[in-house]
Amino acid sequence: MESRVNDFIRLLLENPCGLSVKQIYTRLGVTRQSVYRLREKAQALGVWVCTHEDDPEVPAGWMRLEAPKEVEVGFRLTQEEAEALKAAVARVESITPLARRALQRLGRGEFVRGQTEEPVFYTPLADEYPEGLFERVTRAIRERRVCEVTYKNARGQVRTYCFDPYVLIARDPHLYLVGANHNSRRAGHDPIKDLRLDQIQDLKLTRERFPKPAFDVRAYTQSRFRAFGGDGPPVCVRVRFSPAKAGFIRRTRRHPTQRVEECPDGSVVWQVEVPISEDLVHFIVGYGPHARVLEPEALRQRVVEWAQGAVGANLSPKGGTHRE
Repeated sequence: MESRVNDFIRLLLENPCGLSVKQIYTRLGVTRQSVYRLREKAQALGVWVCTHEDDPEVPAGWMRLEAPKEVEVGFRLTQEEAEALKAAVARVESITPLARRALQRLGRGEFVRGQTEEPVFYTPLADEYPEGLFERVTRAIRERRVCEVTYKNARGQVRTYCFDPYVLIARDPHLYLVGANHNSRRAGHDPIKDLRLDQIQDLKLTRERFPKPAFDVRAYTQSRFRAFGGDGPPVCVRVRFSPAKAGFIRRTRRHPTQRVEECPDGSVVWQVEVPISEDLVHFIVGYGPHARVLEPEALRQRVVEWAQGAVGANLSPKGGTHRE
């Protein structure tokens, strides 16, 4: 579909006055419905294709690029092809200013060898993203484009709203798109929201751009995404981990205040200063019998209650385990 979109855009570039839908689907060898799907794909990429509804000067049943001279179409050439093209154009004595500018831009471009490239960034969750979502998000951030986002929240509710995308933040193992929600801004609430990328069902770039925000990504990450974040005051937390799990505790720094104390028997005492939170309780319970809370007592009680609840939920009323 991506190559079809490029062919669609290139066809309209070659015909700045526009073409009828019939001419487009005849030349591309696609169906009439496919032309409208290609238009939607182009719009999502930020290439604006006008119809009569958008611009009365466009004849009914026709399509035309908006400001076609400003549209850039991405394509790949080998270094040999690019050099051959430049050499051929250099032999032409009379060259228009537009062609000369295009040649200069080609000369500044980066040459790509081969037909395909391995991605420099990959997350297994990328397979769950809608096609082209990651590319559209990164483009929207760079160009500061207002987006129309359709998002499914943790409750399963689907909402569509306008969103100013600021930055992508990674946190195990998810990517979060952080920006300003227009609905929250209009309602007088804090507009800064983070959207988990795998829960975005659709994202379309609009023509509108937003000004550079006064947004401190480092401060936001520290307050919102720091491990063991919570609303209460930080307390000194000390947990002893068995020799079997000590290596896992040593090798990962989970918080800036973390200290690891070695014990003679090979176990370690892990110490941090954080609020008591559900994340902290889950982390400790996840190590089962290999983790013992030394302090504070309130955290030890929370861990015991959580562990007892897990045991109770997995035992039958008669005391035996469920077998399904």
